[in-house]
Amino acid sequence: SPLRVFDNLPAKPPAVRAALAEAPTIGASLCEACVQHFATVRSLLDRTGVSYTLVPTLVRGLDYYSRTTWEFVGPMENENSTISGGGRYDYLVEEIGGPPTPGVGFGAGIERLLIALEDAGQTAEPPSIDVFLAVEPGAPGELAFGWLKELRDRGVAVDTDYARRSLKGQLTQAGRSGAHTVVIVGAETATIRRRGAADEPVAHEDVVVRLSSS
Repeated sequence: SPLRVFDNLPAKPPAVRAALAEAPTIGASLCEACVQHFATVRSLLDRTGVSYTLVPTLVRGLDYYSRTTWEFVGPMENENSTISGGGRYDYLVEEIGGPPTPGVGFGAGIERLLIALEDAGQTAEPPSIDVFLAVEPGAPGELAFGWLKELRDRGVAVDTDYARRSLKGQLTQAGRSGAHTVVIVGAETATIRRRGAADEPVAHEDVVVRLSSS
């Protein structure tokens, strides 16, 4: 891939970096579907409060990536600052003879993750799930992503479905997660469902406060 010329750009000689600064970026050559897809990705990142930096010269080592690629960078100011990286490869399965299958993958440095956790004073033990967010068909799914961030920031152990299952499938997943509270996100309101209690309708804007105080 000609994009490999941008690989490890900071380590290249100044003359090479100066020449590449004049090169066209991949963002100017995206199709309309890719532009819309990337806008959705960025919207979800913004809604969940994930800070990011757009790097049009970011190059990953696999040529079958499609659309978005990314890297997670830690606070370490050395060559080990990249903790994880990955991207989409929506055409890989089809290229090797399988049916059209969207894909996404990533790699991570376990030692780097452990060092970053230790520096942050955190453990690697996952918490149990208290709340599960299920989204009805036609409901604003982006709300659930925003609530995930807000609730986790408030210390609530919460999760949701990422595979776009049916509502029935999501509720099955919620049961398996062990969550004692399920929030069903509807088009206009949400429903809080607790074990052994009646369903409680709640306005969208009140969900985070209601769950944080109970």
